[in-house]
Amino acid sequence: MNLKQLSQRLALSQTTVSRALNGYPEVNEETRRRVIDAAKRHGYRPNPSARRLATGKTGMIGYVLPTGTTVDIDPHFVEFLSGLGDYARSHELDLVLSPADADDQETTYRRIVANRQ
Repeated sequence: MNLKQLSQRLALSQTTVSRALNGYPEVNEETRRRVIDAAKRHGYRPNPSARRLATGKTGMIGYVLPTGTTVDIDPHFVEFLSGLGDYARSHELDLVLSPADADDQETTYRRIVANRQ
């Protein structure tokens, strides 16, 4: 179910439903509860692309993973990556690994930053 469908089901504007879900103070508390209950009941999930556009946040955690024959992986790396994944999942974030030549990681960082702007 998307925002438009939820708002139609509740006979409210999309703006009101969005503001209720995002905790805006000008939304009546009874309306907010009604919207939140309906969102849970109908399995509403915000559109990730729309949320990124609205908030300016990517919803991602990035990790530059050094690659190549000179890379010596720490034995605790898998544990670290697992913990990072647990954190990302619990905060509804995506975990993105970006491989980079160990001798030229700076190029990868620059590319990621350039793509973010």
